[in-house]
Amino acid sequence: MSLAAKNLRIKTGSNAITGLNDASFNINGETIEVTTFESAGWKERIAGLKDFSMSLSGFYEKDDADGQGALKTALLNGTSVPVDYLVDGSSGFRGDYLVTSMETGASPSGEVTVSFSLESTGALTII
Repeated sequence: MSLAAKNLRIKTGSNAITGLNDASFNINGETIEVTTFESAGWKERIAGLKDFSMSLSGFYEKDDADGQGALKTALLNGTSVPVDYLVDGSSGFRGDYLVTSMETGASPSGEVTVSFSLESTGALTII
């Protein structure tokens, strides 16, 4: 069953991050090569470390103190922030992130935009 992207919600704690209109979430797993002479000419691998990240963008919302503001504060203080990526509005993934960048942009004929990059610190939870 396909999901409508309009139901996606991204939260810091119980607070929605407002103004967003584009998001991507990535989970990656490393592999470690453990090939030996006994591997019969085939590479062998085992699972290594896992990682997850998120990119968010949309309209800059100066009054969103508990959403966009929490991301800005985490970036400036070098602290982690818990974020929920709720694919259908209520279930998805929860993790702690370091905010690694924030970028704003503007043009005379448009809205002020914002984008955030987040990288994981710790384990990911399915919710």
